[in-house]
Amino acid sequence: MAKKSTAGGRVEKASSAPKRALGTTALPAARIKRIIKEDKDVNMVSNDAVFLISLATELFLESFMSKAYGLAKMEKRKTVFYKDLATAVSQHDMLDFLQDVVPKTMPLADAIERQRKAKEQEENGVLDDSADQGANGQGDSDDESSSRLETPAGEEEEDDDNNSLTGSAPDDLSGSGAEDMEED
Repeated sequence: MAKKSTAGGRVEKASSAPKRALGTTALPAARIKRIIKEDKDVNMVSNDAVFLISLATELFLESFMSKAYGLAKMEKRKTVFYKDLATAVSQHDMLDFLQDVVPKTMPLADAIERQRKAKEQEENGVLDDSADQGANGQGDSDDESSSRLETPAGEEEEDDDNNSLTGSAPDDLSGSGAEDMEED
């Protein structure tokens, strides 16, 4: 940022944002209008409305990025990473609506485990996962989860007769190795 001196001898930071002509925005109005018209409920939109939506979008992006940049700056970086955006979303209530769009990253094993638990809950009709949580809040033991992670997702089936896991595909797929399995 450039610095400018005032008459009182104070030094102020000058804005590094380029000066634009009055009535213009950084986002192209035609593209904003096209995005708005994608909504089937909107038949017509005035140019004034497009302009205001464009300005609001710019202000939102400026606020979002300044929060993310502040996090990067705290770690002595000039580059904003995805984790900065995700942290900004989780730390600021104003950005809560972005939780699904910009989720926090997690290790693959944790994501697979979370997906497995959600699938089990859906199958059992359970809405609360507190039954799966142990006293320490960790859920299932590591032994069980690590053995399930070795099988690709969607290929493990539970055999009700002997409670063992099989890695076979559905019987209707040819060449899946199902013919090697014993038939009950």
